[in-house]
Amino acid sequence: MLLELQSVHGGYGKKEIIKGVDFHADHGDIVCLAGPNGCGKTTLFRLILGSLPLSDGHIFIDGTDIQTLSPKERANLIAYIPQYHTPIFSYTALEVVIMGRASHFSAFKMPKSIDRQAAFHALEKVNALHLANRPYTSLSGGQRQLILIARAICQSAKILIMDEPAASLDYANQQRLTYVIRSLAQNGYCIIMSTHSPEHLASLGSLVLLMKDGKSASFGTSSQVITPQNLKQVYGIDMDVLTVTNRHGAKRTICLPV
Repeated sequence: MLLELQSVHGGYGKKEIIKGVDFHADHGDIVCLAGPNGCGKTTLFRLILGSLPLSDGHIFIDGTDIQTLSPKERANLIAYIPQYHTPIFSYTALEVVIMGRASHFSAFKMPKSIDRQAAFHALEKVNALHLANRPYTSLSGGQRQLILIARAICQSAKILIMDEPAASLDYANQQRLTYVIRSLAQNGYCIIMSTHSPEHLASLGSLVLLMKDGKSASFGTSSQVITPQNLKQVYGIDMDVLTVTNRHGAKRTICLPV
């Protein structure tokens, strides 16, 4: 198993936010985290990334406890893709992607040709090669999100953590982003992403973790987890879970409030 969380607890100082979370994911999995505001999704990400210490429990990557790893070793295993990012300087998109190589060379060293090649390869994977020389600050929200994903790929990590990647995107860019995320999973990346869209849980997540009050409320495949009972337990409202068929005969699950 690539990533495994066992009874994870943690938070900020003496304030415990995460009070018992268990889930696992392997190469090619997309795990969608969902739950009401304040349920602990972002804090859980920080615990996985190692920017917050665990107060109890364990997180393993390929069988190794992350608390035994150095920051550089963690950076070579896990990459973080924030919801928003605005750099201080007007870097080109290529320069932003190359920043993902920071854990691969020493401080005060300049990137080498191998780092530039890795950056171009990452841009190609997200269909953003044409943006390489554009100023990052001139890009749209959807384009910036692709560049941040390319930066994470350039980091050579196999686990990509995405904090509500589609939150600020219009519908068309959400669909493009969905295609990129699926493609990455098909290439063996493990995607852990948070979302406020119940539709993402069914259409994107191979696994779903519902959270409430800092705890795992339900974890499993989307068909196991996305039920009216589970959704009401987490969100406190009645919802119908329906299966619809599009014009091409493909089935899709949607969630509607009653």
